Amino acid sequence: MSQEVNIILNGKEVKVSADSTIRQAAEANGNKIPTFCYDERLKPYTSCFLCVVEVEGARGMTPACSTKVAEGMKIQTESEKVLATRKMSLDLVLSDHSGDCIAPCESKCPSNVDIQGYIAHISNGNFAAATKLIKEQNPLPVVCGRICPHPCESQCRRTLVDGQAVAINPLKRFASEYELDQGAYLPPVGKDTGKRVAIVGGGPAGLTAAYKLRQTGHAVDIYDMMPELGGMTRYGIPSFRLPWDKLDNEIKAITDLGMNLNMNSKLGRDFTIESLKADGADAVLLAIGAFKSKKMWVDNEDLPGVIGGVDFLGDVVLKRHEKKGETAVVIGGGDTAMDCARVAVRAGYKTTLLYRRTQEEMPALQHEQDETIGEGVEFKILTAPTAVIDKDGQAVGLTVITMELGEPDASGRRRPVPIEGTEEDLPFDLIISAIGQDPDMSCIENEKEKPEVTKWSTFVYDEKVKTTTVKGVFAAGDCAFGPDTVIRAIGEGKHAAKAIDLFLMGAPVEIKRPYEISRGWLADLNSDDFSPRWEHKKRALETTKPADVRMANGGYDPINIGFDEATALAESSRCIECGCNARFSCDLRDYSTEYNASEKTYAGQKRDYAEDTRHPFIKIEADKCITCGSCVRVCSELRDISALALENRGFFTKIVPAFGDPLQDVGCDACGMCHDVCPTGAMALNLGKECGPWRTSKAITTCTSCTIGCALKVHSKDGVFTKIESVVEDSVNSGVICRDGRFQFQLRDSITGEAAEANSSDVTKAAELYSSAGKVSVVVSPSMTVEELYAASKMVKGGNLYYMPGDVKKSSNKPFSKIETSSNISLMEKLGAKPFAGGGVDLIVALGYDIEATATKTISLTVGAVGNADVNLPLSSNLRRVGFFLNQDGQLGRLESDIVANGSGPLSMIAAITGNAELGDLSGLQAGLSSTVSELKDSFVAKGRTSTTGLSPKMADLADDSWTLAFSNLVSEKGL
Repeated sequence: MSQEVNIILNGKEVKVSADSTIRQAAEANGNKIPTFCYDERLKPYTSCFLCVVEVEGARGMTPACSTKVAEGMKIQTESEKVLATRKMSLDLVLSDHSGDCIAPCESKCPSNVDIQGYIAHISNGNFAAATKLIKEQNPLPVVCGRICPHPCESQCRRTLVDGQAVAINPLKRFASEYELDQGAYLPPVGKDTGKRVAIVGGGPAGLTAAYKLRQTGHAVDIYDMMPELGGMTRYGIPSFRLPWDKLDNEIKAITDLGMNLNMNSKLGRDFTIESLKADGADAVLLAIGAFKSKKMWVDNEDLPGVIGGVDFLGDVVLKRHEKKGETAVVIGGGDTAMDCARVAVRAGYKTTLLYRRTQEEMPALQHEQDETIGEGVEFKILTAPTAVIDKDGQAVGLTVITMELGEPDASGRRRPVPIEGTEEDLPFDLIISAIGQDPDMSCIENEKEKPEVTKWSTFVYDEKVKTTTVKGVFAAGDCAFGPDTVIRAIGEGKHAAKAIDLFLMGAPVEIKRPYEISRGWLADLNSDDFSPRWEHKKRALETTKPADVRMANGGYDPINIGFDEATALAESSRCIECGCNARFSCDLRDYSTEYNASEKTYAGQKRDYAEDTRHPFIKIEADKCITCGSCVRVCSELRDISALALENRGFFTKIVPAFGDPLQDVGCDACGMCHDVCPTGAMALNLGKECGPWRTSKAITTCTSCTIGCALKVHSKDGVFTKIESVVEDSVNSGVICRDGRFQFQLRDSITGEAAEANSSDVTKAAELYSSAGKVSVVVSPSMTVEELYAASKMVKGGNLYYMPGDVKKSSNKPFSKIETSSNISLMEKLGAKPFAGGGVDLIVALGYDIEATATKTISLTVGAVGNADVNLPLSSNLRRVGFFLNQDGQLGRLESDIVANGSGPLSMIAAITGNAELGDLSGLQAGLSSTVSELKDSFVAKGRTSTTGLSPKMADLADDSWTLAFSNLVSEKGL
């Protein structure tokens, strides 16, 4: 036991090991110290100066990762001086840091949907996972896929490649409608908190808040003044643009989480905020929407025959509109005006649209304008109403005046100015004012404690945390920020739910956005830096039906056709993945958020380097490098390879492959350890959209690619392995893994399709062959678990259990490399296994090998079910299994994963072929092994990753199984 010393840590006396550094001593006592360049597997380097602390008596700040403790040392790890120094270090690093923490499309999305992530899922064919990811931020993707103005596409950098943004919104629509067809995804509901939230308004903001609050376990009551939920998406958007069956199904996926619905209930008429609190609401969210049409402020506009745009659309939905006359006019140029005009045409009116500016300045989307004109609406531009014409108390037309454009106004558009003497009267039977709408604040007139209201008829609220001037009352959506897009209301509802959750849990109501750096918006970038780097592909287009088809059958059938699967796959491949691959694991981003660092503090020149993608598995993004040196050191100190080097000096220092050659030509064996120690995204996986980036689940498991049995940290997302990393504290191989451990299992699905389930007819055929065979021999792979080996031995009938001898392969002479062919066969021999001889039986079952069919019947269970046997069945990879693997030291390494094979694991297949369910029971097999092989007794009860056994290792050179061969072939194809 090492000696101890007494130190004063942040004013408290503690005993620590005399051999420890300040960093180790602090962390042992619960004080985490940030660092970029420190790794337990490497010698302290102190290049980043982020780990500094104050030591009494020292001349300056002291690096904690390399300074040993001493008796009586007084240390401050969180003083103002320490925090300021760390922030300064981060500010300096950021001043020369390039890249995008998140893609600009996501940054532009009001609800910050992970667009790059869901497009990656679509590209990989995982459409359900795409929608699940979308719904983390937006529970109404079908709605948005149909009607969102997609501000995300305005900043898509694909435009700099071939002039057209990725079809982000159509891809969202494709994935979300695919999900609805398969059965809507319902997230888990949190444990009941005993808290209740009343939500006033069942539109996008209210529904989103309800969706998120139920996931945190709060009870939710929704109150809405209309007969059905949906708010403006139902009563303000025509069903030919947003089919009601799609809307209903998507809303049902929200309400199915369990919430009380109170329809036809209006605030101020049927209840008050005070009554909601009296009835048990611990918090109230006001999300009442904007259902009050703005006035035109012209004479006689209150006459019958004049109606607001949202009132007209709502009346049509509720079947309250009675057609009177033949002509209608719509005033306005926004999307609501287009909807009113198109609905009026469908109601049988000859319709004119008036707009006071030019058509080029209309805020409505261009395709909405084109479709409106195509359906027969006449546009009369540079025209504004001055009065409603009154005849016997009924509106019969408009007096209008011609406008011309003057100087720009506050919006940046040229102000329309009336031209004197151009007035004229135009006859109309119905006048629809669609110039905007406001929330109706009369609903709070009778409140004893009223939330404060702005002059724009919105609630005074904190935009970050959605709190109003009344404690416990929050606001979101149109009643908070004014009429805007559905996706903004969704974003507001999401943030309101988070703030309400903090409030209910008694935590400070603070929402901090993670640090984000960006290369800039499109206007800041040069297409010459993008266009040459990608193959040019045309954007896929949704199909809008011709006007005569749109207007057939009353005109309320859906007006366009979304992407099919092939089109979605092709279009998703156009995404150039602007966001950083390390966005969820970047130390620089995490520390910059924690210390409020900024790239603007020391603004100046930034290095600009092209990424190096010459290696098929690893890429170098040098402009994200902070020159901590960890990648160079792990390659030289641990691996003794030195494939990486620091080039240039001072400001222009960067990480490059030695001599500037491709990594694979300077000794790199693709172990990927450089990626593991990189604190940013500079050393990245070069695997395209297969690795996301996504926020992943993680599990520690055992590598079975050779007999060392290293620990692997496996990242997975919705059924896919996204990344595999080494485990720092693993003692088996000093926390190092090789190329096979890192990439073989991750790439196996895409290489072989091994995730596919076996065809039931093939399983039946295999079972028939087995049951009819008098004698059966079984061949096993060295990468099988001990439970699988035991089950395989039970398959033998009158034959033998075999392993497959192989030629000796020369292993790498570099430290911590893979052992190529030598395997521990001690358990195999205990179970009676012999070198493969074949023959003398009716059937050979090969587990992990492709045994070619001969006069003897054969069943091969292998990757991808590709082979020459009588029956070929797919077998899942080892990382999709549970159990234990025997390594070269006689230890058992535990296999665990968040992705467990469903029916395609060896135990499931063995049970199905033999008809013996006991051979698929993991715990039963472990009990059988413990009683059959005495050396394994009590080995399965250990809770750690490894456990000891009494088996003395016996090594033999075995043949590569089909998994190893498939990966070897891929590596050869990649030129490694």
